[in-house]
Amino acid sequence: MLHDSHWARALARAIALDHPGRSKAGRALFGWARTRASQFGMIEKEIDRAMLLAGPQVAPEGAVEEDSLVKANRLADALDLAAEERALLLLATAMERGPLTRSLAKLVESEALDMEALVSALTGFAPHAIRGAEVVRLDLVARWTSKEGKVEFGLCWSFERLLDARPEQHDSLIDGLLGRRQTARHALAAFPAQQHDAELALALLGGALANGARGINILIHGPPGTGKTELARTLAATLGEPLHAVGEADSDGEEPSRFDRLAALRLALRTLEKRGRALLLFDEMEDMLGDTRIEQGGRVRKRAGSKLFVNRLIEDNVVPVIWTSNCIADLDPAILRRFSLSIRMDFPGQGHSPAMLARVSAEEQVAVDPALQALAVRAPETASLFRVAARAAALAGDPEAANRFAGSILGAMRGEAVEARAPRAFDESLLAADTDLPALFARLAGADAPADFSLLLTGPPGTGKTEAVQALARRLGRPLHVKRASDLMSKWVGETEKAIATAFADAKRQGAMLFFDEVDSLLADRGGATRGWEVSQVNELLTWMEDHPLPFAAATNHAAKLDPASARRFVFKVEMRWLDEARARRAFAHFFGREAPGTLDRLDGLTLGDFAVVARQARFLGTLDDAALLDRLRRERAARPAMPQAIGFGAVPALAPPGREETPVA
Repeated sequence: MLHDSHWARALARAIALDHPGRSKAGRALFGWARTRASQFGMIEKEIDRAMLLAGPQVAPEGAVEEDSLVKANRLADALDLAAEERALLLLATAMERGPLTRSLAKLVESEALDMEALVSALTGFAPHAIRGAEVVRLDLVARWTSKEGKVEFGLCWSFERLLDARPEQHDSLIDGLLGRRQTARHALAAFPAQQHDAELALALLGGALANGARGINILIHGPPGTGKTELARTLAATLGEPLHAVGEADSDGEEPSRFDRLAALRLALRTLEKRGRALLLFDEMEDMLGDTRIEQGGRVRKRAGSKLFVNRLIEDNVVPVIWTSNCIADLDPAILRRFSLSIRMDFPGQGHSPAMLARVSAEEQVAVDPALQALAVRAPETASLFRVAARAAALAGDPEAANRFAGSILGAMRGEAVEARAPRAFDESLLAADTDLPALFARLAGADAPADFSLLLTGPPGTGKTEAVQALARRLGRPLHVKRASDLMSKWVGETEKAIATAFADAKRQGAMLFFDEVDSLLADRGGATRGWEVSQVNELLTWMEDHPLPFAAATNHAAKLDPASARRFVFKVEMRWLDEARARRAFAHFFGREAPGTLDRLDGLTLGDFAVVARQARFLGTLDDAALLDRLRRERAARPAMPQAIGFGAVPALAPPGREETPVA
């Protein structure tokens, strides 16, 4: 059965049985056979009708089996095909790839013979049943009707690609049919932010495979470079199950179309219908959506393909499919609700980036570039460039160039240059407040401390409110999301409330500490509101503050302007102050690198901001002596605007003079 001559003689016999030797088709068949006598191991005068009616013969000793037929037979074994299915697959392969059988099939076509009846006679299928054959449904054998109304047969592109594959291209024929088998590079511990979702996904996938459940789909979505495909590979490896990526190329190894990708998925699902245990990966599912856009009101524009087809495809898949997407904003809710689980991927936070960078550097065999980590602190998406940057640095022979490679791509992504500046060292004990902040931060960052606290920092400009929040975020090991009024407020009604909600949702999703600077712009007293949106934005913020499960901080220079209802929403309220004498001396040493002169004690009311500004001035003016530094500190203090004070019975007391005792943390 694995020789071209076998199927040629079988097809010749089927034609001879239906067409006498004197008929037109019979004479054409006899002529075909006589011109190819040598290929049958005979001479021309030995060709007669009896030979044609004899059908297939045992292949002569030493005859080489056809490679395409051998592969087709191996695939039939792998798929456990029934005898008639195997015969149909081998016959179609011989008619497409065997010179003898192909030439005879051309004769059938030229003589307008009934090919479907001939195939039926050779395989055992009833003519009407061939279209429902498993090898036809699996898109291995193609059956179509020509424009002349004749039924024709051939091989589908997926099977032809498999026949043409190099011996080392696939681990097995099944792998070649399903798609490239994926290999995991990381353990589940490499995805700490997705730990709980990953555990749920493992339980779901394990149960689905054990019970043969249909319609199980997992969606992994998030910005490019966040590790969606790697997580899918890791899930499969943790379960010990193969994962095949479907539809990554068309039949010629080129860019696939939507049709190509969906056809590959259908083929893989049909192939696994009998074989069972495996997982499929449909990477970049945007290919399935095309240019679909969802407008306000839910109207879908530019829908690609049939919505019903996609719905049924997701509902009826015989093995679990993991889908990845960079953006699901335009995913039809009717499709989205059919997924079993959705996992959101984001860039790793400040607490996880160092471990990720160390792992990538070890895998790429290049030293860790500290500046690259500093770049990731300023721009979280840098984490997606760790591997590319480390590899480029290794090839360039300069490990310290990794941040420059990453910075160049990051600048192209953002449209502006981003410098890799290491976080500035800061001494928390410099912070002057009515509360012992280092002690409070230690309590809040404790291993068993609740995470749903909120903190309000008030006080004059320059007293270190922003520095205090940054110090707390470092203690907590959380990324800090800083939002200002310009980031949140919109000229469109309702957009400010939406931006506030998005800020809280993003912080929750990424496990970040959220900080609203100059919060008085958003939490102004509703008693003085003259427009509805001024009230609604305050209501929105107060509601989110009440329910947010992670750290939230806000700062303002104008505490008297805040809505009275906001006071009870903040768990901790800290008043930042001017520096006392001891802190002022330590600040001098911290910013200028030398002991403070005794005359510094005569300058009261200084802030950390004053020291920071003078330190920046010194970068441009060169080395300054103590007298010059003190003079500039005095000028900064004088240039600072006085804080307005409310008057009347509801007035807020003025800040206590420097040196007042701090309230200990209970």
